[in-house]
Amino acid sequence: MATTIRLARPGDIPALIDLASETFIDSFGNYHTPENCQAFIAQSHNENIYRAAITNDDQYVLVAQGESGLVAYLYAKPPTLPLMPKFDKAHELSKIYTKRSTQSAGIGAKLLKMWEGWASAKGYNNLVLGVWSENISAQKFYIRHGYIKISSYQLSVGQTQDTDFIFHKAQ
Repeated sequence: MATTIRLARPGDIPALIDLASETFIDSFGNYHTPENCQAFIAQSHNENIYRAAITNDDQYVLVAQGESGLVAYLYAKPPTLPLMPKFDKAHELSKIYTKRSTQSAGIGAKLLKMWEGWASAKGYNNLVLGVWSENISAQKFYIRHGYIKISSYQLSVGQTQDTDFIFHKAQ
């Protein structure tokens, strides 16, 4: 399947929200109630967030377009994670997801490398991200790409609290 990776555009927002919702539920729907999933999606995957991200020079949104529509995306922004220590010139990978049908096809790695290149060109030399403590495959992915676990924090998913790990990579 041919996949094209490109910057997200305002016209992508409805499909991006659908993809974000689908991939979040695929990833975490077995661990959280439908109500908590929907609350998190409404808070974190909405038109206002993606419209602001697409039009903001300090935020970065990539989409992977397959034959039948969007199959993956990446969203990065200035850090909001509770970083200790604080890093100068930092940028945060907020979300990176691929549809189940395209996982293990290398799309996530391509998205990650494109963000790292963009961040480096913008002068961001400290990259950070949060990953759920129970998502071992994602942790292994980031470790393979040079990220190191530095701390943890609590993330609200609806009415529940998850422990997420913070990873860092200096470039």
